[in-house]
Amino acid sequence: MRTVFVVLFAFALAAGNGETLPYYTLAGPLEKNAESFERLSKKPVMEAQSAGMRQFVEKIRVTLAEGSRIARLPKPENSLLAAYLSELRELERSRQSIEALYRKSLLRAIESDDKNSFEQLVSIPLEPLNHPRVRSEAIAFYDRNYPKKSLPFLEKLKEEEALENRSIQTALVQEQAYEEHLKILKRSEAAAVKKTAQIGSRNSVILSAESDGKGGYEFEAENLNPYTVTLNIDFASIQNLRPSGKIPFFIEIPGNSRKKVLGLSRVSPTEGVNYRAAYGWVRGSAFAVHDDNYRYGLPFSKGSNIVVSQGYHGGITHRGLSAYAIDFPVPVGTPIHAAREGIVVGAEGSHDRGGLSPDFRQFANYVIIEHSDGTMGNYYHLMRGGAAVRIGQKVAQGELIGYSGNTGYSSGPHLHFSISKVDPVTMRRPMNLPVKIQTREGIVTLPQKGDRYTVQ
Repeated sequence: MRTVFVVLFAFALAAGNGETLPYYTLAGPLEKNAESFERLSKKPVMEAQSAGMRQFVEKIRVTLAEGSRIARLPKPENSLLAAYLSELRELERSRQSIEALYRKSLLRAIESDDKNSFEQLVSIPLEPLNHPRVRSEAIAFYDRNYPKKSLPFLEKLKEEEALENRSIQTALVQEQAYEEHLKILKRSEAAAVKKTAQIGSRNSVILSAESDGKGGYEFEAENLNPYTVTLNIDFASIQNLRPSGKIPFFIEIPGNSRKKVLGLSRVSPTEGVNYRAAYGWVRGSAFAVHDDNYRYGLPFSKGSNIVVSQGYHGGITHRGLSAYAIDFPVPVGTPIHAAREGIVVGAEGSHDRGGLSPDFRQFANYVIIEHSDGTMGNYYHLMRGGAAVRIGQKVAQGELIGYSGNTGYSSGPHLHFSISKVDPVTMRRPMNLPVKIQTREGIVTLPQKGDRYTVQ
């Protein structure tokens, strides 16, 4: 009986939310991209797959037509809804396969310097083009081969990349989330630096080196922060020394811990040794493995009915590595609760400015919670004085952590919520992760604009 209730309630929720299609989180992206998939099927570069893609597009139309019919029924049978939902899930798997093929075809065109195929593919901007790595390669190819700037979509893509990079750099600097070009200290210098270090400051992660007594060196890292960091060591030059790990070197350092991280052993006893190096660190772990079975709660008071204003892959701000984030439009002062238990590793509540420009990002108030699997829960745009917890505090799932607001890069009062880890490719940028969210209506895995949920 519980399954029947959840399915019927979810349908009523979608239909009552002003959407024409049930299960809009699945149906909406298919409806939005059907025309693009049809156009792609007609491109010569996709000729080998065109028949299958046309069948896919036709199946989208048939399934969505059935969805529209179901939406008009006063009380659809549960079996009808279940069959429709099964079709949507199958279409979603096909969509992901086609987008993966699109991505491979685009990268193949770039690698083979095939301008004709490249132009055909980028003329239909599917989701893979929003991924930072694919986007960067496409832009680099465009800059090399199109000096007259003749592809309008690529020009727009370049503008979006520049905007995103500026936003990220501002955030990294202001939040002290990433530091680089730091000097490696002598072991005797480390103690003095520790006395002035504060949580999140440049010197809150210290790397020191001393002789190993055999002509080489040992490196030791100490993390004075309550949260995990990813440390990197990069060598500009190295002479007659063999590192014990791959260079550049990356390692995770847990909060409030110290450990030996790297050794340089002398190669020839008759030759001199020398090295030039620096280090950097980023808050969070690039090696974290998210617990995909964990069910997050909605970050609001029990029984609250909440709508989504921007979901996964939505708008200009939920793209690329930031795709898996959710915006909830709620009034200033709405209580915010922890979606998952953990330790508070970031808390800011002193700002009172906000606006629709990346320049305001530095004024965001927030709470960040580190989870047991090394991921971070991010709660942004809190009101001034809206951080109700302190760094180092343990919180339980559902515990009050703050109050929503409109600070930072924000178009209006809302909560920006995401789960992240350090991107294992760049080793310096946060990467949002898709998660399962438990609601009174059931488990949500693909929140989209217009969805409405009740806090369990």
